[in-house]
Amino acid sequence: MPVVWQAAVMSTRPSTYRRRGPDGLPSSSLQRLLDGASDAVNRRLRAHRGWSVVAAASVPVAVGLIAARRRIGMHPALTLPLGCVPPLGCALAVPKGRRRYVAVAAAYMHLFKLGWELPYDEPEELRRRLWIDEPIRFDTVVGFGVPPGVRLQRALRTRGEVTALDRAVTVVYGSWFLPHVLLAYLLVRHQEYMPRAGARLSAAYHLTCPFYFLAPEAPPWWASEKEGRMDGEIERVARLVVYDLLKRQPPKEGSSQGNPWGAMPSDHISSAAITAMGLAEVSPLYGAIGWTYVAAAAFAIVYLGEHYVADVVVGLLIAEAVRRAEPLAAPFVRAVARAVE
Repeated sequence: MPVVWQAAVMSTRPSTYRRRGPDGLPSSSLQRLLDGASDAVNRRLRAHRGWSVVAAASVPVAVGLIAARRRIGMHPALTLPLGCVPPLGCALAVPKGRRRYVAVAAAYMHLFKLGWELPYDEPEELRRRLWIDEPIRFDTVVGFGVPPGVRLQRALRTRGEVTALDRAVTVVYGSWFLPHVLLAYLLVRHQEYMPRAGARLSAAYHLTCPFYFLAPEAPPWWASEKEGRMDGEIERVARLVVYDLLKRQPPKEGSSQGNPWGAMPSDHISSAAITAMGLAEVSPLYGAIGWTYVAAAAFAIVYLGEHYVADVVVGLLIAEAVRRAEPLAAPFVRAVARAVE
């Protein structure tokens, strides 16, 4: 992907750029309009002193209703907007500073988890639109006749066994939280960089959510175990590693927790790639480390049977889209932030 490798070798950026991002500001008239909207919101908030109490109370109420959505029969069209309440409530109720960043980040991950799970609230309807063969065809072309996941498991593992390689690759797969660790480091040591880095990572996560609704895709392990695709050769290796660690026999049926059909694209790759792009702005060495992790994560998710190469490609494209769209989105995000303040 030329655009991705262009980002990988991106030259270092000055600290002002890394704090605020590109200077893609809108025209002066549009900027005045956004500033006016912010001022109007601020005046109304000051006129209602109890807004912070209402905002704080809205967070547990929204989370509780979302948790009970299936029992009470809440429609997804209502559930998703309700999921936006906790991040906004935390932003309004928690004083500016590190505590607000932590609260809003946790609320956004709750929203992302909801966006990933919600399509599976209606599995019968989702099943009718499920992609099973389409990604296999793509990967077969990429793999010159054999999907790369099949090639890797044929070459590097013995079916039904758990090896040291399996354990090591599962650790890489389980390290999806590393971008969040880097954000925590920024929060503690360089808080001035936190808003931009957090916004980019959130965008990389949340831009994957529409795909879970519009393009539900069965992961390789599900297509192999449930539907017999690829001659049933793909195993869900990470599950075998976990059960080997617990000294238990894995169940015959694959797990259906969360959303087993939320595989396209890989949010693991999109979040790691946007983080690598940010690291490349600091120094070429940090960028190389970031992109090495992206490569390792891509290998892990394909080898373990969790994703196709197609999912990796779309995840990379999402990260690149976030990078390119940042100059257009930044002024609107800043206007909203001013309104919250």
